[in-house]
Amino acid sequence: MKGALLLRSAALLATVLVLFVMFCYWLFPTGRIDSLIAQALAQQGLTLAPAVHKTVLPGLAWDNMVLSSEQGQLLSCGRLQVRVLLLPLFIGRAVVSGEATMGKGHLDVRYALNGKAAMNLDADGISLADIPFFKSVMGAKVAGNLWSRGTLQRGAQGLSGDLKLEIKQLELSGVKLGAFPLPDAANLKAQGIVRVSGGKARLESVTLEGEGIFMRISGDLPSGANAAVTPLNLGLQIMPKPEFMEKQKLVFMLLTKFMTSPGVYNVPIRGTLLKPEIL
Repeated sequence: MKGALLLRSAALLATVLVLFVMFCYWLFPTGRIDSLIAQALAQQGLTLAPAVHKTVLPGLAWDNMVLSSEQGQLLSCGRLQVRVLLLPLFIGRAVVSGEATMGKGHLDVRYALNGKAAMNLDADGISLADIPFFKSVMGAKVAGNLWSRGTLQRGAQGLSGDLKLEIKQLELSGVKLGAFPLPDAANLKAQGIVRVSGGKARLESVTLEGEGIFMRISGDLPSGANAAVTPLNLGLQIMPKPEFMEKQKLVFMLLTKFMTSPGVYNVPIRGTLLKPEIL
């Protein structure tokens, strides 16, 4: 009897909680949400369009969303939807789901506001050619298909976990960071891990390997509400074969100051996400 009473009480509490969330959702004005988002983005020189709208289930969505800066478009999605999942509320967990479609690819994120399991991420089929950031910020032509998957846990020191990533058929051309160009390369395979510890993210030796060249990038990744204006601290190691260097003499002549040993260049990347520079 006591067990049945506890179950009924828990079910009643969860039902009340769900109804409360839905009631608040229907009353909350989307105009206010747009205003808050615009204020937060404006502090980093960013804008988001078009306006948000509510979905049938408790959630918000943007159709043909575009994130921009003064340099131009940075990111575009056919649809971005954020919603609160109702079923986890019955066991006392608040989970927010984010789903984005980018061309033929998708990005799915589930973030729990409480509990040990904090986040699950799954991305696949995202074409880098559909991401305008590379052209508007680096003046580059980039292609390749991105896959990523990982989980984060919540602990006393903050979030921790790993996000694996892989890019197939990666192509880079016209990349310029500040005054320095990077070598053009095609048919690269990139893979690595983003490791999160104590709430801070770091690229752990992401490798880019192709015919005639091997590159490795690592360092701290900006995260949080001010990621776009947080200083970068990345290192890029370039190890070309002689025949590859011969085809792009001018690029490697400009990078000579970063050569630490024959055929090895260690290039520091600084600036910010919106203005990366080689210094």
